[in-house]
Amino acid sequence: MLAAALSAPSCAGPLDAPGSSTGGGQGGSAEGTTVSTGGASTASAAVSTTGGAVSTTTTGGVDATGGGGGGGGAPPGVANGYARNPIVSHIFTADPSAHVFEGRVYIYASHDPDDQSGYSMVDYHVFSSDDLVNWQDHGVALAAADTWARYLYAPDCCYSEANGKYYLYFPDSGSGIGVAVSDTPGGPFKEALGKALISKSTPGVGDVDWLFDPTCFIDDDGQAYLYFGGGPTGTGDNARVIRLGRDMISLADASATTIKAPAFFEASFMHKRDGKYYFSYSTDFTGHAAYIDYMMSDNPMTGFTYAGTILPSPADNNGDNNHHSIVEYQGNWYIFFHNRVLAKRDGFSNYQRSITVDNLMYDAQGKIVQVSATKGRVAQLKSVNARARMEAETMAAQRGIEVDVVQEGGARAGVAVGWINDKDWIGYSQLDFGGGVESFHARVSSGSTAGGSIEVLLGGCEGFTDSPGERIGVCEVGPTGGWQAWTDVECAAQVPPGVHDICLRFTGSGSDPLLNLDYFQFK
Repeated sequence: MLAAALSAPSCAGPLDAPGSSTGGGQGGSAEGTTVSTGGASTASAAVSTTGGAVSTTTTGGVDATGGGGGGGGAPPGVANGYARNPIVSHIFTADPSAHVFEGRVYIYASHDPDDQSGYSMVDYHVFSSDDLVNWQDHGVALAAADTWARYLYAPDCCYSEANGKYYLYFPDSGSGIGVAVSDTPGGPFKEALGKALISKSTPGVGDVDWLFDPTCFIDDDGQAYLYFGGGPTGTGDNARVIRLGRDMISLADASATTIKAPAFFEASFMHKRDGKYYFSYSTDFTGHAAYIDYMMSDNPMTGFTYAGTILPSPADNNGDNNHHSIVEYQGNWYIFFHNRVLAKRDGFSNYQRSITVDNLMYDAQGKIVQVSATKGRVAQLKSVNARARMEAETMAAQRGIEVDVVQEGGARAGVAVGWINDKDWIGYSQLDFGGGVESFHARVSSGSTAGGSIEVLLGGCEGFTDSPGERIGVCEVGPTGGWQAWTDVECAAQVPPGVHDICLRFTGSGSDPLLNLDYFQFK
């Protein structure tokens, strides 16, 4: 029905027809400041951005203009929000690799299908934020169908200043590591070699059990390194590092170097602070569930000394695998990792994971203070300009919706929210309305026979905030002639001055999808 209205396929192939489930649409936040009301899994969205293309670069998303203020030159309002851990809830995500690109935190993540009963991931999504609470889904960044790989496990990304390109390193399960390239941090990425960059034939890796979990690190002098490897308990030293060529798609060393890390299992990561190199990784399960431990050195390849545990097995992780990344942003350090909190809540299996964020601290000696691995409380860094265009897929929490990437005329058009049903909602944290606004404007489409309504709720909504919110406006969306036929709607929505949480709640009759939502703004 909906998919038939779309002639262009997504980056992962034809858009999923109703009833298929690749997405992992979940309900609401599960931790943080609110309690979720739940939400069943849904299929991925049938959307298009015809007539209103969404940027998949940093020009879109949350307040790309750099602050709130609501216009008029006023200073931005102060945000008083917190990350709704897990930070992504509309699909299942894992293995987060966080980096700062173009002034935003970008996360490169595995995508767990709703129905997988093993690890059979076939695409990656990229997420970004400049406030650590509202996260934009840039859609599918790379699909296995567009590479030589069968399954796509934990990825990582680096930016080469010398080349002006972004490089995504991806493993084919545990059998080899490839590389893809893009002009933008959000992708899409194009496979670069047509074969593995790291394989069993690479000198120095023949005895590594699992050739996966690559992490890319570029030092201050511009030299790039690739860390990788993994293996079961008792199979020897499986951690490796090798220098990358200047082109980022070749190897500069004749052989990989072994890193001897105690109880090393998988999930290598490297970061640098005050001249020290921190090699962190997931331990095996000897004596406890998988921990994130680390070593320190004055050299990025050798001389590492064990330093301790960063993160025990996270809360609601069911004692299963562990994967992380560490990043500095705006003067503070953060750790990203995954758990099974949504899967546990909604009755899925251990193969459906969700990414979360917590604060990271160092002591006076440069050692990492162990993270509690419970429910972190990460503060929102800034408010969002409510008068600026806001991509609908940039959200703090949601119930029931999906996003999708579509192509138009053979080119990627953008990302929008779709598969919106009655009682679904999206929560946006700490929007700055300056001196107040009077109306709500949105770019929408609807291929349904009746359309639906967008309710604007001030102060949040049930499942997103402690209070149910106050309905301040309703925009009616009638049939637009197809899911690709976009139009603009507006309605009165008086919002008082200041910074407020906002929910968009969708209503309509029947069980079929009501409408698609591209972007919105207040005036």
